[in-house]
Amino acid sequence: MSQELSLSRRLCARNAGIGMIIRLSIGFFVFFCLNTIFGIPGETTLLAAKNIKVNVLLFIMVIIAILIMSFCTLMAAVALNNVLMSVNKNISIIAAVFRLIEGLFFIISMILLFFDVSSFDQVLFIGHVSYALYLSLVGYLVFKSGYLNRILGIFLVIGGLVGYLIEGATHFFLPSFEWISTIGIIVAVVAEIILGALLVMKAMKLIKKLPDPKRTITMILKELGEVTTVEIIDKASQVSHSRDCKDRIPGTLVALEKEKRVSKRISKEKKAIVWKLVN
Repeated sequence: MSQELSLSRRLCARNAGIGMIIRLSIGFFVFFCLNTIFGIPGETTLLAAKNIKVNVLLFIMVIIAILIMSFCTLMAAVALNNVLMSVNKNISIIAAVFRLIEGLFFIISMILLFFDVSSFDQVLFIGHVSYALYLSLVGYLVFKSGYLNRILGIFLVIGGLVGYLIEGATHFFLPSFEWISTIGIIVAVVAEIILGALLVMKAMKLIKKLPDPKRTITMILKELGEVTTVEIIDKASQVSHSRDCKDRIPGTLVALEKEKRVSKRISKEKKAIVWKLVN
């Protein structure tokens, strides 16, 4: 990924980071309520689920939290795919698919937790395998991007492979070594939190550096009089040395028109809409 992204990708980076942070924050609440984060045996898990169902308010809160987590999962997966696809489009799409699959299995596992706890672990494990592959691919893309920290990419891969991928094997077959996967999961969670925060900070920092499009448009119209949208974009690109004008100028022109600072008409000579300042 290049150091200078288009505005749309910067916004996607911000949305991906916010989605990841919200999902992880709510996830702590859900797992705390269900008391399953450290692989407590099924009987205790079922008891926790029953206790939540008895407490109507807590039950409603957990259901709402799961729905919000699912929405944030979808938002973050799509937005992060748009951010990382410039590194490798195919790998980014595959990672997004794995993320969506994991989200589906997470929802199913939460439903089973309240109705058929015996199948909860198996379904959740399938989702974690998909999540492990997702984290590994994202870690690779982060490592290769040049836009995000390479060490962070390595930790994402370690968290995926050592944490979520071997969690089921240690939980079902080698419980005495479950601490290994627990460490891996902790690494993955910390790395995801850092990635989410880094995406938001990078996006906001880059957006703040962009020149004010309203001021740029006003200056161009004062200098040139009536000009088309394409001419404004070309001139703004020369003035600001930014590749984001194509994304920002049209929307800014509409905003200026609503503020009655500019007006537009159809020019027969230029065969296009032309803009000018309102006197």
